[in-house]
Amino acid sequence: MTSKTPNPHVPVVPSAADRACARDALRLLASSLPDADRAVYLRVEEPDVPGEAIAVPASALRLLVSILRGMANGKAVHVLEHQSEVTTGEMARLLNVSPPYAVKMLDEGRIPSRLVGTHRRARLDDVLAYRDEQYKARKAVLDQMAAIDQELGLT
Repeated sequence: MTSKTPNPHVPVVPSAADRACARDALRLLASSLPDADRAVYLRVEEPDVPGEAIAVPASALRLLVSILRGMANGKAVHVLEHQSEVTTGEMARLLNVSPPYAVKMLDEGRIPSRLVGTHRRARLDDVLAYRDEQYKARKAVLDQMAAIDQELGLT
């Protein structure tokens, strides 16, 4: 059995056969997604190769389902690996802010960072936690505004 390692810089464009296969796999895997972050056991079966159950992290299975959903819809898919730390430019893209504003956020201590020479680096998990926190805060305000609109009979 030969192993093909895909080039991580080239998106995979699914063929018609890939799209059909992705739809079938999506239907089966999406129904088995665990709620908790526990391992899921999958079995890979090939002719003349004994199928052995392998543990896959639930987060990886969720990522696989997302990839299959894109492929089933005929979209090119591309998985990007991230370093554990991001630059201010990468942080700005993740937060949908300008790079100078990202630097200001780090200067104000809203997200912890460290200096590497003269360049700032922030931990990816800190940036994503900040993004999630801001999303939840915005959602809470919007829910509150919607409730006020309903009380006033505006909706």
